[in-house]
Amino acid sequence: METNYIEINYNGQKTRILKYLSESNTQFDKRIEFIKKLEKQQVNYKEAIRLSKIWYCIKYRQCKYLPNIYQTIMFYDKI
Repeated sequence: METNYIEINYNGQKTRILKYLSESNTQFDKRIEFIKKLEKQQVNYKEAIRLSKIWYCIKYRQCKYLPNIYQTIMFYDKI
């Protein structure tokens, strides 16, 4: 299986983010933008990665989540 990690700076530290095989470059770029929004809100790195995965599933996979999780994701998405 191919692994495609991209390095970014998150709160001054280099971190690696996995690009999924099913994820297009545009979708991945948008997920990186979402992670940058979370960085501005001082969200912990591990939590930011977890939220970005959920965000990806909501936006591109039309997955359903509990209302409180959905509202949290949409709150950060609107920022």
